[in-house]
Amino acid sequence: MSRSHDTVLLTGWLFADLLLALVCIFLVANTGGIKLKPILPPILIVTPTDVDANATTSRCTGGTIAPQCTLTIKESADSTGNITWEVSNDFSPNVDYSPNGGTLAPGQEIQLTIKNIPCRYGTLKFTAFRQSDRVEANPVNVLWHCVPLERLDLQPQKFILSISDVNAFLHSNALDNDIRQQVIHQSMLQGKSVGLAIPYGGAPGVDQIPQALQVSSKVQDILKSLDQVGFHVFQRSSYYRPLYTLSQPQSEVDVDVFFFTKGSE
Repeated sequence: MSRSHDTVLLTGWLFADLLLALVCIFLVANTGGIKLKPILPPILIVTPTDVDANATTSRCTGGTIAPQCTLTIKESADSTGNITWEVSNDFSPNVDYSPNGGTLAPGQEIQLTIKNIPCRYGTLKFTAFRQSDRVEANPVNVLWHCVPLERLDLQPQKFILSISDVNAFLHSNALDNDIRQQVIHQSMLQGKSVGLAIPYGGAPGVDQIPQALQVSSKVQDILKSLDQVGFHVFQRSSYYRPLYTLSQPQSEVDVDVFFFTKGSE
């Protein structure tokens, strides 16, 4: 092979190497700043995020007796890929969800109905992950509020007051403080709130009924005055008309009290 032919081949190889180097430089210069867009975690949306059974809204019905609420579960349209979602709570294992989980595509939403919710405070927790790579969405917490309304306990509680001198009680204030102290020291009243109080004056016989009614009326007045001495148990109490208990000593006064209690409507 002639030297001139070798020179041509060498020149060709050098040119090819130079061309390859230029291509590499071009690619580095023009693609070095290009970055692949990362696939972000999916986005789970739950509305509303604060639910109150005591408030009247289109989202919740049934009040505090049988609350039933509807939430909207959605995967953001900006998400990538389908997600699997589920719901749980921190206050009762008996809450009914319909549905209790499922699959959503980007931009898709469903309505979730929740029943059998106890009336207390708590949190509903929604979680989700992308099906293709199991990347989790940020969890969404929905606050649940429910305060039982007060009602009157229809089962009365009874305590007995003792009057040492009925005539002195009716015609002076000498025994008023003694009656107040007897009431204040009733253990059943501590920490309670009375909604209805009914004192019964004692009447050994029919002839003593008028006096028994007077005793009942005055005991009512004393109960009403207790708020003025810092004993607020009867602050919201209502009273029935004076009543009596036949065949009971005049010195004894039965007092029936009906307490306010937390409970259903």
